[in-house]
Amino acid sequence: MRQMVPEVKENPENSSIKTYPGALTFLRKHIFSSKGLRDRFSAGLKKNSLPLAFLSPAVIFVLLITFLPILHAINISFYETSYLQKTEFVGFRHYWNYLQEPAGRQNILNSLIYVFGSLILAVPFGVLLATLLHRNLRFRTLFRTLIILPWVVAQLISALLWSWLINPSYGPVNYFIQLWFGFPVDFLSQPLTAMPTLILVNVWRSFPYPMLLTLAALQTIPEELLEAAKVDGASTWTRFWRITLPLIQNTLLIAIIMLSLYYFNMVTLPLVLTGGGPLGATEVISLRVYREAFNFYHIGYGSAIAIYILLFNILFSLLYIKILRTEAVC
Repeated sequence: MRQMVPEVKENPENSSIKTYPGALTFLRKHIFSSKGLRDRFSAGLKKNSLPLAFLSPAVIFVLLITFLPILHAINISFYETSYLQKTEFVGFRHYWNYLQEPAGRQNILNSLIYVFGSLILAVPFGVLLATLLHRNLRFRTLFRTLIILPWVVAQLISALLWSWLINPSYGPVNYFIQLWFGFPVDFLSQPLTAMPTLILVNVWRSFPYPMLLTLAALQTIPEELLEAAKVDGASTWTRFWRITLPLIQNTLLIAIIMLSLYYFNMVTLPLVLTGGGPLGATEVISLRVYREAFNFYHIGYGSAIAIYILLFNILFSLLYIKILRTEAVC
């Protein structure tokens, strides 16, 4: 007679539990139990105690000088202020009023033109110079030293220097313009030329930053890779576009993000060079924050405008990272 084997009925919902009882017990004991979590956390803490001890002062310092002021600015932006004293809770009124007034919308437009106009010129120019300085040129070290000088010079000095250079009465630039065309040009007193002039001065001062980052990235590219492409018949432009640029795109992303943050927060250069004029043509958001907070003592209103700068910085940083990831996937 055939031996009857009892039929085992399994619940489809619990099939994995009946099939792997040992795995479930392990998960319950070591992963999901509070004791298991405590043990793993304690083990990780003991293993990384020394690195955490070294990092903790820097983390505390960053929290004190970065996040606490941001939280304080967010808090005070919801109040009317008398100097530094909060008086009346107004909610989001400051944020709404800034977007409603024509000057506020003009500030945002000026900032976008200033930031993207500077990026479009500074980053490609920096990459071009880095590519040239990466070659074996005579006096290459001297050229690198001289080119980095604009970045070392303070914004105040740069603004005063260019104010003198393009002065319509005694500036060297206008001297040659008057010599060639018969009349001087006051670049900073006309709305059509003030913003382009401000952008060019900013580009002159900031292009060494992407140049240095790109130059460092170029030195990490293996020469054998470029030589192999050259042997295969690739032109100089093809080697740059297909090999060099993809290998330095992460560095360029860092440069673009850092310069965007730098441009959005810049006050000294537009304040000294143009003062936001003429007719508000160069008044960017950061300059408006400075005036509202420190000239008119509207601390609450100025804090609300400053939060817009923070939101723009976060938005464009995330956008740059998403674009880079999309290109990497493609």
